[in-house]
Amino acid sequence: MFTTPQIDYSYLPDTDEQVWILGTSRSSLKDRVEISDDIRSRLWFTYRKGFVPIGDTNGPTTDTGWGCMHRCAQMLVGQALIQLHLGREWRWNPDRPDVKYRRILEMFQDKPNAPYSIHRITTEAITGDKKPVNSWLGPNTAAQTLKKLSVFDRWSNLAIHVTTEDGIVVPEIKMLCRQSSTSSRCNLQSQPADEVPRKSPEKSPPSSSPISHEFLHYYTALKNSERPVIVSNPISRELDDDSVEIILPPVYSVPDNLCANPLDPKPDGGSPPPPSEVPTSPNPPVPVWRPLLLIVPLRLGLHEFNMCYAAALKGLFKLPQCVGIMGGRPNHALWLIGSVGDHVLCLDPHTTQPSVGGGGEDVASLDASFHSSTAVRLPFARLDPSLAVGFVCATEAEFDALRTDLLADVLSNRLSPPIFEIHEVRPHNMPPPSFASLRTPDEWSYLW
Repeated sequence: MFTTPQIDYSYLPDTDEQVWILGTSRSSLKDRVEISDDIRSRLWFTYRKGFVPIGDTNGPTTDTGWGCMHRCAQMLVGQALIQLHLGREWRWNPDRPDVKYRRILEMFQDKPNAPYSIHRITTEAITGDKKPVNSWLGPNTAAQTLKKLSVFDRWSNLAIHVTTEDGIVVPEIKMLCRQSSTSSRCNLQSQPADEVPRKSPEKSPPSSSPISHEFLHYYTALKNSERPVIVSNPISRELDDDSVEIILPPVYSVPDNLCANPLDPKPDGGSPPPPSEVPTSPNPPVPVWRPLLLIVPLRLGLHEFNMCYAAALKGLFKLPQCVGIMGGRPNHALWLIGSVGDHVLCLDPHTTQPSVGGGGEDVASLDASFHSSTAVRLPFARLDPSLAVGFVCATEAEFDALRTDLLADVLSNRLSPPIFEIHEVRPHNMPPPSFASLRTPDEWSYLW
């Protein structure tokens, strides 16, 4: 039987103030037990010691002193997975184990093949940079690393999008997250999710695209005839066994009848068949939204946090889609989960505990080490100006609601200048996005 430890409420003020934690509001005096229970139910990832060496046999066996931003990244994506699979109102109870919860925890074990392990975050973050293994990460690098590692979590099928300084471009995010059940039946998308992945996805060079030459000619003809061509998935990226990024061509939504008979007649320089002559599928494509983890890196000041942005930052914690902020003090990363008055509430990874990497039983026995009943209260003025805020949207409707709330309550706050922008169309002066979606196969050539 789990016994609740003596709870320290020193992170809460002695006066009655409104506390916001990841979209939920409570009273700092009347709701202390509920606040503590909420905080204790967040995943708390800390320094660990005694794990398998990172990299070669001489690699570090602890991340103490350098892995705090790595652990904050784990906490942010861990909260996204909790909200997707268990819901925001889920509460941790070690006396009532949950299969989905245990599965989420296993993704963060301290071993090389866990999708979001300290090993994978570390090796992916330094790939190509010739940095030492024990390099400290900034919020933006941590966010980009999570994006690359998401391919190993096929269960969640999470689409992670990291914005640039240009802000949120709505149509690009929707293109990234929308899928088609038809294209899935045509085997043009990823394979179904495994349990916890044991190996990296196999390398798929661009030349081995499953789209036939007939399809390529057909869609080129469609473009030349100025008929609309719909891309169901944009250009995607995967990692091979050596964590090398592979760029894969865009995926088209192809009717079921074209899966069986790609073209009739085959293209011979003539016009493609008119839509009226193409047999319609009895089961038209059903758009499917990939769960989105949207991460927005921010720079809110030059060398120190500019307090003019405090009101906007507070507003982020009021949004139900918010999964926290990677930030903290200079060289001291924290996961920001809420606010009270002129302070942020954070979970601090700077505690060293024994590693967890031996399997399911190991996770179960050390379950309580992933939770903390107390938080750190830090003045906004002491924040490092480099931050990265995360939002999770399980459905397209949730993303639309996030956009509406950001525009109405955060980015138009009269007490604070906008902390980023939202674009309904991509401004002409912006460079192409990293997953730029090309309309037809003949436009892929610039990639190779």
